[in-house]
Amino acid sequence: MKKLFFIACILLSQKSFALEFAKYPIELSSGEGVNVVIAPTTDKKQALVKVTGINHDIDGIVFLTDLKPHGSNKAYKYTYDGSQRSLVSVEEGYRCCSYTLYIPDTRDGTYLSKKEESNPAIVEDLKAQYDQQLNKGTQAKLAKFNREKHLGYQQKNIAAANNEIDKQCGLKINTNVNWEGIDDENLKKYAVGSFCAQVANEMAYMCEKDQSFKNDIAQFNAIECKFTNELKLRKNGNTLIFKTAPKAANQRQFIESYLLNL
Repeated sequence: MKKLFFIACILLSQKSFALEFAKYPIELSSGEGVNVVIAPTTDKKQALVKVTGINHDIDGIVFLTDLKPHGSNKAYKYTYDGSQRSLVSVEEGYRCCSYTLYIPDTRDGTYLSKKEESNPAIVEDLKAQYDQQLNKGTQAKLAKFNREKHLGYQQKNIAAANNEIDKQCGLKINTNVNWEGIDDENLKKYAVGSFCAQVANEMAYMCEKDQSFKNDIAQFNAIECKFTNELKLRKNGNTLIFKTAPKAANQRQFIESYLLNL
């Protein structure tokens, strides 16, 4: 199904030049080296968008975007890392628009100002670049979910929690996750590492409050986390089996109550 999805995306993208583009592009700049060019279609529903001057893998790539609602405003949206993202938002005001660039994996937007004059030759140049990159599969590669990158983020959360137990409790209790059992949808949607690190983080917090608590958990050498639809915590020898459910409420209180009653 995923392969069919990306093939469909490419086929739809290849129809882009059956669309009519406006003669003049929109040229934007941050004033600090970040530049964006937008070539909208005449019906203003889509646009080719290229960002340059950023230290990111989307730099210099031309995306065929859709202009869609973005809160109370609109944004040029594209598919990146397995999900639809807003690339440039457009806020319409009294004197038309203000623009904000959203770079993937960063928190804050970059505000852009519009140049008064634009070069119509840019539109044809964007179309040529887009076609060349499309044939190489550049956009399709960036659209695909990067599982290894997301695993890296989540595994860092687990490692940090394990280190915190060592620091606060003086104990080696490692949290283990069967990452192969976590599908892409859950990995995209939830901070699996943060959910699974909750027991370790609570242990460290309770040791920090009361050093005698480490005697209660010294019996354990591992936490086995399972990402499920139920919230459950139980002992199995020297291992704590933790089932975490992303939609379950008050997980920290649940874990604390269990640990206090060991």
